Amino acid sequence: MSIVDEISPRELGEDRLDLQVTTEAPMALNLVTVSVSYERADPEGVVLPLVMTVVGPSGLIAKQQRFFRRFAPTELTFRPIEGGRTLVTLAELYHQRWFGRLVFDVTGDPLDS
Repeated sequence: MSIVDEISPRELGEDRLDLQVTTEAPMALNLVTVSVSYERADPEGVVLPLVMTVVGPSGLIAKQQRFFRRFAPTELTFRPIEGGRTLVTLAELYHQRWFGRLVFDVTGDPLDS
């Protein structure tokens, strides 16, 4: 089982939120922007609150979270703490019906474990 499946298991809800990196060359410690599309969650839509989780290759050492209680964001922004394979998820916190996940590479050095 991969770290991606451990942190964001496929059996939890359905992957209907589409995430896409819009930053040209994601680098550690620089701002990264990810666009969010909710089209495939229609007609029901999403149920707030939503939680964004960012996990770097060091696992929980490099984990970041942000909660969206008042609105569903169309963009997510964050600064990766380390370089390497990075997982970003956006999910309904309580309803757990819809989520989206994205795995991409960040330029830079990984943290020492």
